[in-house]
Amino acid sequence: MKEIKVWDLFIRLFHWSMVTIILINFTLFDEGTVHEILGYILLGLLALRFIWGFVGSEHARFKDFMPSPAKIKQYLNDMKMGKMPSFIGHNPLGAVMIFNLYITLLLLSLTGYMAITDRFWGEEWVEEIHEFFANYLLFSVALHVAGIIWVSVKSKVNLISAMFTGIKKFPSDNLDYHG
Repeated sequence: MKEIKVWDLFIRLFHWSMVTIILINFTLFDEGTVHEILGYILLGLLALRFIWGFVGSEHARFKDFMPSPAKIKQYLNDMKMGKMPSFIGHNPLGAVMIFNLYITLLLLSLTGYMAITDRFWGEEWVEEIHEFFANYLLFSVALHVAGIIWVSVKSKVNLISAMFTGIKKFPSDNLDYHG
Protein backbone atom coordinates (compact mmCIF):
# COMPACT_ATOMS: atom_id res chain seq x y z
CA MET A 1 0.00 0.00 0.00
CA LYS A 2 1.16 3.49 -0.83
CA GLU A 3 -0.15 6.04 1.69
CA ILE A 4 -0.58 9.66 0.66
CA LYS A 5 -1.70 12.47 2.97
CA VAL A 6 -4.56 14.15 1.11
CA TRP A 7 -7.17 15.76 3.35
CA ASP A 8 -6.02 18.24 5.98
CA LEU A 9 -7.72 18.62 9.34
CA PHE A 10 -9.79 21.61 8.25
CA ILE A 11 -11.26 19.72 5.26
CA ARG A 12 -12.15 16.73 7.40
CA LEU A 13 -13.71 18.85 10.15
CA PHE A 14 -15.58 20.88 7.53
CA HIS A 15 -16.89 17.74 5.83
CA TRP A 16 -18.10 15.99 8.99
CA SER A 17 -19.53 19.24 10.39
CA MET A 18 -21.60 19.62 7.22
CA VAL A 19 -22.74 16.00 7.45
CA THR A 20 -23.77 16.53 11.08
CA ILE A 21 -25.61 19.79 10.40
CA ILE A 22 -27.47 18.31 7.43
CA LEU A 23 -28.48 15.20 9.40
CA ILE A 24 -29.69 17.25 12.38
CA ASN A 25 -31.58 19.75 10.22
CA PHE A 26 -33.31 17.01 8.23
CA THR A 27 -34.11 14.64 11.08
CA LEU A 28 -34.46 16.55 14.36
CA PHE A 29 -35.11 20.19 13.55
CA ASP A 30 -36.72 20.69 10.15
CA GLU A 31 -37.68 24.23 11.20
CA GLY A 32 -37.36 26.62 14.14
CA THR A 33 -34.56 28.36 15.99
CA VAL A 34 -32.10 25.45 16.11
CA HIS A 35 -32.63 24.85 12.37
CA GLU A 36 -31.90 28.53 11.69
CA ILE A 37 -28.79 28.63 13.91
CA LEU A 38 -27.43 25.51 12.22
CA GLY A 39 -28.15 27.15 8.86
CA TYR A 40 -26.05 30.17 9.88
CA ILE A 41 -23.24 27.90 11.04
CA LEU A 42 -23.42 26.02 7.74
CA LEU A 43 -23.21 29.29 5.81
CA GLY A 44 -20.21 30.35 7.90
CA LEU A 45 -18.51 27.02 7.23
CA LEU A 46 -19.13 27.45 3.50
CA ALA A 47 -17.48 30.88 3.66
CA LEU A 48 -14.45 29.40 5.43
CA ARG A 49 -14.30 26.58 2.87
CA PHE A 50 -14.38 29.13 0.05
CA ILE A 51 -11.37 30.91 1.58
CA TRP A 52 -9.62 27.59 2.22
CA GLY A 53 -10.14 26.74 -1.46
CA PHE A 54 -7.58 29.43 -2.27
CA VAL A 55 -5.17 29.36 0.69
CA GLY A 56 -5.49 25.83 2.08
CA SER A 57 -3.39 22.74 1.57
CA GLU A 58 -2.67 21.50 -1.96
CA HIS A 59 -5.62 19.14 -2.42
CA ALA A 60 -8.05 21.50 -0.66
CA ARG A 61 -7.43 24.21 -3.25
CA PHE A 62 -10.01 24.56 -6.00
CA LYS A 63 -7.29 24.73 -8.67
CA ASP A 64 -6.24 21.20 -7.68
CA PHE A 65 -9.59 19.66 -8.60
CA MET A 66 -11.29 22.13 -10.93
CA PRO A 67 -13.22 19.97 -13.39
CA SER A 68 -13.11 20.70 -17.09
CA PRO A 69 -15.08 19.17 -19.95
CA ALA A 70 -11.89 17.53 -21.23
CA LYS A 71 -11.04 15.99 -17.83
CA ILE A 72 -14.61 14.75 -17.39
CA LYS A 73 -14.69 13.28 -20.91
CA GLN A 74 -11.34 11.52 -20.38
CA TYR A 75 -12.47 10.11 -17.04
CA LEU A 76 -15.74 8.82 -18.52
CA ASN A 77 -13.88 7.32 -21.49
CA ASP A 78 -11.44 5.58 -19.14
CA MET A 79 -14.34 4.12 -17.17
CA LYS A 80 -16.07 3.01 -20.38
CA MET A 81 -12.85 1.17 -21.32
CA GLY A 82 -12.89 -0.63 -17.98
CA LYS A 83 -10.16 1.48 -16.37
CA MET A 84 -10.59 3.13 -13.00
CA PRO A 85 -8.00 5.86 -12.76
CA SER A 86 -7.26 6.92 -9.21
CA PHE A 87 -6.73 10.50 -8.18
CA ILE A 88 -4.84 11.78 -5.17
CA GLY A 89 -7.54 14.42 -4.67
CA HIS A 90 -10.97 14.42 -6.29
CA ASN A 91 -11.61 12.71 -9.60
CA PRO A 92 -13.36 14.91 -12.22
CA LEU A 93 -16.87 13.59 -11.46
CA GLY A 94 -16.24 13.88 -7.74
CA ALA A 95 -15.16 17.49 -8.29
CA VAL A 96 -18.39 18.22 -10.16
CA MET A 97 -20.32 16.75 -7.23
CA ILE A 98 -18.38 18.79 -4.67
CA PHE A 99 -19.17 22.03 -6.50
CA ASN A 100 -22.78 20.89 -6.92
CA LEU A 101 -23.04 20.31 -3.16
CA TYR A 102 -21.43 23.66 -2.30
CA ILE A 103 -23.73 25.58 -4.65
CA THR A 104 -26.80 23.69 -3.45
CA LEU A 105 -25.91 24.33 0.20
CA LEU A 106 -25.34 28.01 -0.55
CA LEU A 107 -28.72 28.34 -2.31
CA LEU A 108 -30.43 26.36 0.45
CA SER A 109 -28.91 28.68 3.07
CA LEU A 110 -29.80 31.82 1.17
CA THR A 111 -33.42 30.80 0.58
CA GLY A 112 -33.67 29.77 4.23
CA TYR A 113 -32.42 33.20 5.26
CA MET A 114 -34.82 34.89 2.85
CA ALA A 115 -37.72 32.98 4.37
CA ILE A 116 -37.12 34.55 7.80
CA THR A 117 -36.65 38.15 6.64
CA ASP A 118 -39.45 40.70 6.90
CA ARG A 119 -39.53 41.12 3.14
CA PHE A 120 -40.10 37.43 2.30
CA TRP A 121 -41.71 36.13 5.52
CA GLY A 122 -44.61 33.86 4.61
CA GLU A 123 -43.93 34.01 0.86
CA GLU A 124 -44.87 30.60 -0.42
CA TRP A 125 -42.55 30.74 -3.43
CA VAL A 126 -39.51 31.29 -1.17
CA GLU A 127 -40.48 28.32 0.98
CA GLU A 128 -41.04 26.18 -2.12
CA ILE A 129 -37.62 27.07 -3.52
CA HIS A 130 -36.04 26.32 -0.13
CA GLU A 131 -37.82 22.97 -0.04
CA PHE A 132 -36.75 22.23 -3.63
CA PHE A 133 -33.10 22.79 -2.72
CA ALA A 134 -33.51 20.69 0.44
CA ASN A 135 -34.85 17.79 -1.63
CA TYR A 136 -32.21 18.31 -4.31
CA LEU A 137 -29.54 18.26 -1.58
CA LEU A 138 -30.82 14.89 -0.32
CA PHE A 139 -30.72 13.52 -3.87
CA SER A 140 -27.19 14.89 -4.37
CA VAL A 141 -25.98 13.47 -1.05
CA ALA A 142 -27.37 10.04 -1.96
CA LEU A 143 -25.64 10.21 -5.35
CA HIS A 144 -22.43 11.42 -3.65
CA VAL A 145 -22.41 8.52 -1.17
CA ALA A 146 -23.22 5.98 -3.93
CA GLY A 147 -20.40 7.40 -6.05
CA ILE A 148 -17.93 7.19 -3.17
CA ILE A 149 -18.85 3.57 -2.50
CA TRP A 150 -18.68 2.66 -6.19
CA VAL A 151 -15.30 4.35 -6.75
CA SER A 152 -13.93 2.86 -3.51
CA VAL A 153 -14.86 -0.65 -4.64
CA LYS A 154 -13.64 -0.20 -8.23
CA SER A 155 -10.37 1.57 -7.37
CA LYS A 156 -9.69 -0.39 -4.15
CA VAL A 157 -9.05 2.96 -2.40
CA ASN A 158 -11.18 3.40 0.72
CA LEU A 159 -12.42 6.97 0.27
CA ILE A 160 -14.53 6.90 3.44
CA SER A 161 -11.52 5.97 5.57
CA ALA A 162 -9.52 8.73 3.87
CA MET A 163 -12.11 11.31 4.93
CA PHE A 164 -11.60 10.27 8.55
CA THR A 165 -7.81 9.88 8.55
CA GLY A 166 -6.80 12.30 5.80
CA ILE A 167 -4.74 9.55 4.18
CA LYS A 168 -5.53 7.69 0.97
CA LYS A 169 -4.11 4.20 0.76
CA PHE A 170 -3.47 3.06 -2.79
CA PRO A 171 -3.05 -0.71 -3.28
CA SER A 172 0.14 -1.83 -4.98
CA ASP A 173 -1.84 -2.92 -8.06
CA ASN A 174 -3.32 0.59 -8.39
CA LEU A 175 -0.38 2.96 -8.24
CA ASP A 176 -1.30 4.65 -11.51
CA TYR A 177 -2.88 7.67 -9.87
CA HIS A 178 -3.24 11.23 -11.03
CA GLY A 179 -2.04 14.17 -8.99
